[in-house]
Formats: sequence, structure tokens, C-alpha cells
Amino acid sequence: MIKRTVGLIVLTNTTDKGLVAVLQVRGNINVEKDNQETYRGASQITVHGSINEGEKETDTLLRETREELGEDFAEIVEAELNKDQNFVELNKIENENISVANFGTIVDESALEEIEVNVNTGGSIRLISKSDVENIRELKPEDREDGVGEDEIVMFPDDIEAVKLAFEKFS
Repeated sequence: MIKRTVGLIVLTNTTDKGLVAVLQVRGNINVEKDNQETYRGASQITVHGSINEGEKETDTLLRETREELGEDFAEIVEAELNKDQNFVELNKIENENISVANFGTIVDESALEEIEVNVNTGGSIRLISKSDVENIRELKPEDREDGVGEDEIVMFPDDIEAVKLAFEKFS
């Protein structure tokens, strides 16, 4: 059975850095599995999750946004989802094992105040500019257990691609 996932990269225009992408930084604890998180300290796109049977991609994005970043931020994302020009498919990767669709949207800077990261995980939010993209390192197998330093921006290859595409589409 093919694993189906969907992701969202949120961008915003900030007063000090201009256009930035909103990334999640993986914490120390995976609360769903009640275990140590893999790839601790790695950055990932704003929201990412598995599509449940019978669920549409947009339903998954909203569910995952609620779970990962809170109800208030999910309402903001839902409003953007209803504005076609502000919500775009960035890429779709399909093979015999997985189907991943990544979307992008742009929100007002004030919307970031509504983000509620689950404090039990130790995760956080990181804002990166287009110029930061060239410094992103791909995750290595040893990062799975060792984690990455907080001064590095380290991501899965498909997430890096989604971030690049988001900056291209919204710049």
C-alpha cells in the first residue's frame, strides 16, 4: 500500500527580514509514539502528515495544522486555502512506495502570533529567508539518532525542494 502524505510551507513578509518561510524544528520527544524524536533539531516544512483513508489532501493539511500548530493558526490557513491565488500546489512526488504533495501559502506576519507549538515536544519555529536556502544541508543517515545542531538548517531533500519552490512561486 502506498503511503500518502501532504505538506504545507507557509511564507510571510516580515518587517525585518522580508519574505520568509516558516519551518518547524523537530524537538526531542515524539509525543505520538511516546519516544525520543528522530532527527532531533532538523527543520521541516511548516506542516506535514499522513493522509487518512477517505481524507482529501486539504482536509489532512487542516487536521495536521490543528494538531501541530493550534486551532487559531489552522483557521488562518483555512481562510488562505479558500483564496486560490494564495494557495498553490508546489510539487507532487509519486513512486511505488509513496505519494507526497506539497502546497504553499502566504499569510500576514501577524498570523505567526497564533502559532502554538506543542511545548511537550521541545520543538520550535524557525524563519528562513530566500538567501538562507543555499545554506540548507540535507539530512544524513547518522542524523536520525544523533540529531543536528541548532545553528544548522538541515532538512529532508523533498522539504528543501518544497521550500525552494515556495520562494519561487511567492517572490
